[in-house]
Amino acid sequence: MQNDTEKRRKGVAAAVAALVMVVIFGLILVSVVAALGETMVFGIHLATMFLVVYALVVLAMILGVIAALRQRLRELKSGEEEDAKKY
Repeated sequence: MQNDTEKRRKGVAAAVAALVMVVIFGLILVSVVAALGETMVFGIHLATMFLVVYALVVLAMILGVIAALRQRLRELKSGEEEDAKKY
């Protein structure tokens, strides 16, 4: 059985990794929204639609990273990793 320090270390590592990915995806999202503002000013409809879809995909990726983090923290809390080591 793992001690609490090991579980906490793994939880912090997962949180840091998720935070790094969310920041990277957030920067991409900000740049896409900035580009979206430029295309709307010039009335380029095809580019605007592409950027909206791209922004939604990046937003979905951010939500997926957050969901994976929640699942990983739940696994660490419940001790599933220790159960898997028995087999």
